[in-house]
Amino acid sequence: MNKKLIKYLNDNKVKYQLLEHRTVYTAYDVAATMHVKLGEIAKSLLVKFNKPFEDGRKPYALAVVGADKNIDLKKLSKVVSDWAVKLNRELRARKPEKGKKPVIDIYNKIAKTDLPKEKDMKDKFKVGAGAMSAFGSFYKLPVFMDKGFSKKEKAIFSSGSFTESIKMPVAGFIKLERVMIGSFAGPKAKNKKKK
Repeated sequence: MNKKLIKYLNDNKVKYQLLEHRTVYTAYDVAATMHVKLGEIAKSLLVKFNKPFEDGRKPYALAVVGADKNIDLKKLSKVVSDWAVKLNRELRARKPEKGKKPVIDIYNKIAKTDLPKEKDMKDKFKVGAGAMSAFGSFYKLPVFMDKGFSKKEKAIFSSGSFTESIKMPVAGFIKLERVMIGSFAGPKAKNKKKK
């Protein structure tokens, strides 16, 4: 059991259900094992930007879509850049604390988004491929979620374990992780029949 995650959820008074299952490595395997539709599984992927989204941070984030969808990396780059503009605008509108200078433009527009190599996960985050939790706060990473998935009532999220998942309200996950929402999911590619 991921005790750190359970404590985090309990400390934040989040409603959740810990689901134990056989060892699985993909969102597809989770759906098949638990006999649920693929769209009920939150597929969270580590993504890498050409520069950090927030100054002084790593150039990574977690992107969440339904497991029945793929991430469109070009659309995600636009979503991230749009959020950078919005958050910088909010920073500029804030009054600085007495005696301090205002914080301006710490969020960066992103030109390119890629999926990092498995080695990056191991070296930078100390987790193996497929073992990264959907909870970006554990890695000090921003979390972006596709707008279509954000409308679901409940979903099953990766706990960072191959044998456990977390079922919880999507709205609770969004609030807990301060998720940024935008449209960046595309249809899953169909397998073409060989002639």
